[in-house]
Amino acid sequence: MGSTRNADQLLTIDPTLMGSVIEGTQTGLQMTGVTPPPVGASCTYATPREISVLVGFVGEVSGTLTINLSKQALLYLSGKLLLDQQVELGEDSFDAICEIGNMIAGSVKDALLGTAYQVDQISIPSLVLGTSYDVFSSRGMTNVSVEFELEEIPVINREDRFFSACLSLMTSAS
Repeated sequence: MGSTRNADQLLTIDPTLMGSVIEGTQTGLQMTGVTPPPVGASCTYATPREISVLVGFVGEVSGTLTINLSKQALLYLSGKLLLDQQVELGEDSFDAICEIGNMIAGSVKDALLGTAYQVDQISIPSLVLGTSYDVFSSRGMTNVSVEFELEEIPVINREDRFFSACLSLMTSAS
């Protein structure tokens, strides 16, 4: 009827994963010249914005990194990488955001070196267009989602100022 775990266990965010997501996201975005501060964290996986970049992690530890962002955040970040303002979605902005996802995933992978969550390889990024899709994970997955703020986007576009990086991993021992 009830869970055998207490509430403290259900709400715990793994500090190793959280630190790796923060470090990896900020390091991965260095080529854009943007250093977004983390503004929140959760142990749940949500995709409320219309664009997601997914990168697989493979090895003794496997899982997925998902970057979830709005169209305006995609255009802003891809423009920063391309050094050319992006005003509409297209091949250049899609390629750029996938490369940004790849850079973030590579930096998260590096941040996980020497931890119990060390991964061997990352996959080619995939781009998902669509809002609020559901992701179901196997039992034993450890999730952390960190919300970041793009402070350079005007406050009038408040919803576009935020994006999340969610890491879901499972060790082979899980």
